[in-house]
Amino acid sequence: MIRNYFKIALRHLVKNKVYSFINIGGLAVGMACCLMIALYVFDELNFDRFNANFDHIYRLVEKQKQPEGVFDVAATPGPLAATLTKDFPEVERVSRVGRWSGLLSQGNQSVESNQMLVVDPSFFGLFSYQLLLGNPNTVFRAPDEVILSEATAERFFGTNWRQKNILGQSFKLNNEQTLMLVGVVQNPPVQSHMEFEILMPFKWLERYDEWSMKWNSNSYHTYVQLKPDAAGAPVDPATFAGKVRSQLKRYDSGNETPLLLQPLSEIYLYSKFAFETDYGRRSDIAYIRIFVTVGLIVLLIAVINFINLATARASQRAKEVGVRKSIGAKRTSLVAQFLGEAALMTAVSMLLAGLLAEALLPVFNGLAGKNLQIPYQLPAFWLTMVSLTGIVSLLTGLYPAFFLSSFRPISVLKTGIAGHFSNVQAGRGFRQSLVVGQFVLSITLAISTVVIYRQLSFIQQTRLGFDKSQLLYVRLKGEMRGKAQQFKTGVEQLPGVVQASVTTSNLVNMNNSTVIEWEGQRPKDEFLITQMNVDADFIKTAGMSLAAGRNFSARITSDTLSKLGAYIINETAAKRMGWTPASALGKRVKFWGTDGLIIGVLKDFHFRSLHVGIQPFILRFRPKEFYFNLLVKTRPGLVAHTLSEIAEEYKKMKTDYPLSYGFVDQDLDAQYQSEQRIGRIILCFAILTILVSSLGLFGLTAFTAEQRTKEIGIRKVLGASVASIVTLLSRDFLKLVLIALVIASPLAWYAMSRWLENFVYRTEIQWWVFAVAGLLALGIALLTVSFQTIKAALMNPVKSLRSE
Repeated sequence: MIRNYFKIALRHLVKNKVYSFINIGGLAVGMACCLMIALYVFDELNFDRFNANFDHIYRLVEKQKQPEGVFDVAATPGPLAATLTKDFPEVERVSRVGRWSGLLSQGNQSVESNQMLVVDPSFFGLFSYQLLLGNPNTVFRAPDEVILSEATAERFFGTNWRQKNILGQSFKLNNEQTLMLVGVVQNPPVQSHMEFEILMPFKWLERYDEWSMKWNSNSYHTYVQLKPDAAGAPVDPATFAGKVRSQLKRYDSGNETPLLLQPLSEIYLYSKFAFETDYGRRSDIAYIRIFVTVGLIVLLIAVINFINLATARASQRAKEVGVRKSIGAKRTSLVAQFLGEAALMTAVSMLLAGLLAEALLPVFNGLAGKNLQIPYQLPAFWLTMVSLTGIVSLLTGLYPAFFLSSFRPISVLKTGIAGHFSNVQAGRGFRQSLVVGQFVLSITLAISTVVIYRQLSFIQQTRLGFDKSQLLYVRLKGEMRGKAQQFKTGVEQLPGVVQASVTTSNLVNMNNSTVIEWEGQRPKDEFLITQMNVDADFIKTAGMSLAAGRNFSARITSDTLSKLGAYIINETAAKRMGWTPASALGKRVKFWGTDGLIIGVLKDFHFRSLHVGIQPFILRFRPKEFYFNLLVKTRPGLVAHTLSEIAEEYKKMKTDYPLSYGFVDQDLDAQYQSEQRIGRIILCFAILTILVSSLGLFGLTAFTAEQRTKEIGIRKVLGASVASIVTLLSRDFLKLVLIALVIASPLAWYAMSRWLENFVYRTEIQWWVFAVAGLLALGIALLTVSFQTIKAALMNPVKSLRSE
C-alpha cells in the first residue's frame, strides 16, 4: 500500500509540474532561511559554554544610584575580590579582569595592543582558556609576568614558535617595565565574550597603580565561581546574591550601592550597562528574537502557499477520493496518503533547502558578521533536520488531508466537487484568509525595512554640533604625549591641513564622567559631567560654535592656570546648573578639586551615540597635562596625500609606537553597526517573503484562470475586452492585498515604535512609509496576477470553449 501511495504521489508531482515547483521551491526557501537563522541563533546562545564551569560562574555588577537615576554598572572595585573568598565559603574561585593597553616589545619586534587584560592567578581555573605553554597552577604568582595568545606569540616568534624555547624570555612594556614570558594561551574561542591578545597579572597593576586597590576604583570586572554545598548540590545563586548584596557597604562605609549577580550565560546577550563599563564581545537578545520571528515568517508563508494550492486544486482529486471511498478506502487511509504526499514534497524541499543554505551561507555570514558552517558531523543537526521535516509535513499536509478526505463519494461521483458546495466555500474563505495572512507578514517586514533604513539615514544626516567631514585623529601614545605640541606644530605646516588641535578624546563616544560643584549649588544636588582637556584650537578644528562667551586663548594666562583657571561648558550643563548661556558666564565652578570661572558656553553637540541624549559637558585647557589625540581637519580631496605627510612627521618624533589613526565620521558610523546589520538582514528576508508570497499568488491565479477558462471564452464571444477580463480576474486578489495592508500597518507601526525607543533621537514614522510599502505589495501582486490573467484573456475563445 505504501508503495502504491508513493507511486501516486510521484505521478501527481510530475503531472502538476508548475504547482509542484511552487510548493517545493517555496518550502525550500523557507526551510533554508530557518536553517541559516537556526545556525545563527545556536551560535549566539552558545557563547561561553566552552567553560567547564559555565553554569556556576557569575559576574558581580553594581546598581548605582546617581542623581539622574539608577544605573546598572558592570565595573566593581579592585579590593572586592579578596573579601569574597574570605567572607563567603560558597565561593570557590574569584578573579578580577581589567582592560589595559600598551606597547609590548622585544628587540626590534613590538605589538601595540588594545586587548590586554590584567587578571588574577585563578583566572585559568575559573575559565577554560587552555595554556599551551606554561603551568596554570603557578603563573601570575609574581607581578612581572606576561602571557601571550597564540596569535601574538606568532607575531613575535614566527609560525614555528612551538619548536622554540620561548618561556622565560623578557619583554618591555611601554619601554619601561620588564616582563617575563611565562605562558602562551590558546586564542580565545570565537564564542567567548572576552577578547585578549596579552594577559598580565593583577599583582603588576597593584604595584604600579595604587588606585586599583581603593574602594572607589570601579574599573574591574569581578567573576566568581560558586561551589556545591556539602551534599553536592549547586549553591542557590539567589541565596548567595542576597548575602553579597551589601558587601560594599561592609567595607566602604557610607557606600549604599548594592551588588547583583549576573550569570555568565547572560553576559553576551543581556548586558546593557551605563557609562560603557562593559567590554568585550556583546550582542542583544532582541536581535535573536527578531531573526527567529523573521525566519518563522518566511517558513509560514511557504506553508501557507502549500495549503492554499492543495485545497484550491481539490477538484482534481475529488473523483479520486470518491472512487477510493466507494471501493472501501477508509478516511484514515486517505489522510495517511495525503500526509505521505506532503511528507514526500517536504523531504525533497529539505534536500533543496540544504543545498540552498550551503550556497547562501557565505552571503549570510557577510551580512551577520559570522563564520557559520553547517555542522554535518553532529547527530543533533540531523535530528533537528528530521524533526523540522516532520513538523513542516504536518503543517502543510494536515488541513489538506482532512479537507480532501471529507468528500462524500456519491456526491463527488455524481456532481463532482460542486456537490460539496459548503466545503468549497469554506475552503475558498480559508484560502483567502491565508493569502491575507501572507501579505500581512510580507508588508509588515517591508514597512519595518523602510523604517530601519530611514532611522539609519537620519543618524547619518543628523547635525552633531560639529563638523565630522575630513576630520581625522592620530593617537598619541607613550612619549608622544609629551611631544604633543611639537607634533601638532609640524602637522599644521602641511599644505593639506586646515587646522589641528591636541585633545584627550577623539570625539567618538566619550564616556568618562565625574561630579562637579558650582556656584549656587543646592545641598545634595549633584550630577555627572563628561570632561575633555583641549587646546585653544579645538573649537575651530571641530567646527563647533559658542552660544555665549569666548574661546580659550594661550595669550590669556588665567585660562591655563591650575588655580582659578577657565572652563567652557555646554548648554546642557548650563541648564542643569540653573543658568542660561549668557548668565553662566563668570560663574564659579569646582572641577576635580580645581576652582575656575566659566568663560564660554558651547552649543550642544553629540559626544555619544544617538541612543542617548546630550549630557552635561565641560572643556578645560591644561597644556601641562598629557594629551592623547591630535585632531586634524584636512582639505577636501587631499586626505590620502595628507595622511602620508602626517606619517612622515610622526616618524620624525622617533617613537617606538606605530602610527595609529582613524576617521571621526567612520568611527561614528561604526557605533550603529548592529543596526545596519539588522537592516540588511531584514531587507533580504523581506524580499524573500514577498517573493514566496508572490509564488503562491502566481499559483492561485493560474489555477483560477484554469478553472474559469470556459467563462472567459463566453465573455470574449459576447464582446468582453481583454482589460475587463484582466480586471475581473485580478480584482479579488488585489482586494486581499489591500486588506492585508490595513492589518499590517498598525502591526508594523507598533513594532517599529518599540524599536525606535532605543534611540533618543529618532525619525518619525511617516504615513508615506505605509503607502510606499502598500504600493510595492500591490504592484508586485498586480504583476504576478497579470501574467496569468492576461495570458488567459488573450486565449482564443474557441479553444477556451472546447477546453471542457
